[in-house]
Amino acid sequence: MDQWAEHPAQLPALAFEGGALAVAAPAARVVRLPAGRLQLPPDEAARIARFRQVQDRREREAAHGLLRHLLAPFLGRDPAGIVLARDDGDRPFLPGHPGLDLNLSHGAGWVAVGVSTSGRIGVDVEGAAWPVDWDGLAPVFLHPAELAEYRGLPAGTRPRRALEFWSVKEACLKATGEGLVAEPHSVRLMPDGSGWRLKRAGLSLRAASRTVGDGARFAWAAEERAVVEVVVAD
Repeated sequence: MDQWAEHPAQLPALAFEGGALAVAAPAARVVRLPAGRLQLPPDEAARIARFRQVQDRREREAAHGLLRHLLAPFLGRDPAGIVLARDDGDRPFLPGHPGLDLNLSHGAGWVAVGVSTSGRIGVDVEGAAWPVDWDGLAPVFLHPAELAEYRGLPAGTRPRRALEFWSVKEACLKATGEGLVAEPHSVRLMPDGSGWRLKRAGLSLRAASRTVGDGARFAWAAEERAVVEVVVAD
């Protein structure tokens, strides 16, 4: 028996104010949570069913299930009754809880959830298994200063660095609400120790990332006043 599924309380509780939580887990582990935690409300089930790829649907279901698993004890509600809405920028939110910011991501068999009681949060998880022409793609999403740094790296280290830039930028732009509608090459991440800083769209963000599982990259970005607890259940 998977200990994480058997004892879901091992995941952190949202019992704090003024903080944030970023969680990543393999979708295959999330779907072993108790069925009541994964049951989709009808509106969410219908929305997810419209996606064509089976893996895409399963990962989206798992991401929503993980979010409800985390929110249910915090809100004192049945997880199946927690229904998200979407704002004009397609960011998820929970009606009636304006002080709670949420974000979801999935890809390559991973899901990620961000929850904050202290301003905006964004998360992203990106797989590393599929071959990508990073040298060709780099000018599209790297700021000119970042591109110069990237091109100065040994060829063997470039894919890892490019994946980090990509995931961190996406987490940041999801936090601002712009998503990839924004032009990523216009965004310059400023190094900050082992992480990054970004001032954009009226927000001052701190961001970081880490490698998980099979080389996938998990990134999170939150307003700088938030203290982010990061959990990877791999």
